[in-house]
Amino acid sequence: MGKTARLEYLRRILPLGLAVLGIAGWFYFMTLLSSIMCLVAAAAIYLAPPRPQPASGAIRPVSRPSVPTLDLIGFGLGLVFLPLAVLGLASATGALAALALICLLPGSLSLVFFTVAVRQETSWVRFFGNGFEFTQFGLRVRVPYTDLEKVSVKLWHASGPVAWFQSTIGSSGRKKAVLLNGEETTKTLVFRRNDGSTFTISSELIPDLQRVLIGMDRAEVDLPEGISEWQRKKIRRRREKMYRVEEPAPKSEQLDVARIAALIEHARRNA
Repeated sequence: MGKTARLEYLRRILPLGLAVLGIAGWFYFMTLLSSIMCLVAAAAIYLAPPRPQPASGAIRPVSRPSVPTLDLIGFGLGLVFLPLAVLGLASATGALAALALICLLPGSLSLVFFTVAVRQETSWVRFFGNGFEFTQFGLRVRVPYTDLEKVSVKLWHASGPVAWFQSTIGSSGRKKAVLLNGEETTKTLVFRRNDGSTFTISSELIPDLQRVLIGMDRAEVDLPEGISEWQRKKIRRRREKMYRVEEPAPKSEQLDVARIAALIEHARRNA
């Protein structure tokens, strides 16, 4: 997890802790003013720091629900159940204490929603002429096309909950990164690097897919198998048109010098 992701976690964990302290402490040792100050400080910590912004042209994952909604659900679960758990464990005994302990389970679900929100805000992919840059949870890796072993087109199909999980969590291992559009069916590009790492990206999210394929063809990487022969020829023609090397026209001064030298040589021979 990168620095940006850790800061986004602190943006949510610290306010939640202050708010729980203000609510639970008001019943024991804090005045109403102190509790309100804790709540105000919690709101300031959450709202004051700037949000992470990807570079221009970066593709972000589709968040369903949105990041503010995920944060709202996380804070709602935490502020309802965590103070009950703290108060119950501090004062109750027997069955009430066990019930308070159970409240920790739904309260801890706020961390799950915070994790999803942090991933959505600190993950994106950006394409260049010679490769792409994948960022997930603030960790950035640059992948040149020349480091790719294989690129394939795959139709991704999953049920509703599984599709939501893959489009929000985005990774199923240390060497797998996924950025999907959130739909149950999507056509993806799977980039496999020489070290076995794979990067799966929904083709519908890429604004200029043809330019990406042209960059791959220019790097002499085999185009994905799912592309027809007509599309391959079209991509190569456009690549040749975009990167055609034109011979520089001779400068006028060089032409004048050559002309004068030719006249002098001609006059010397006639003399």
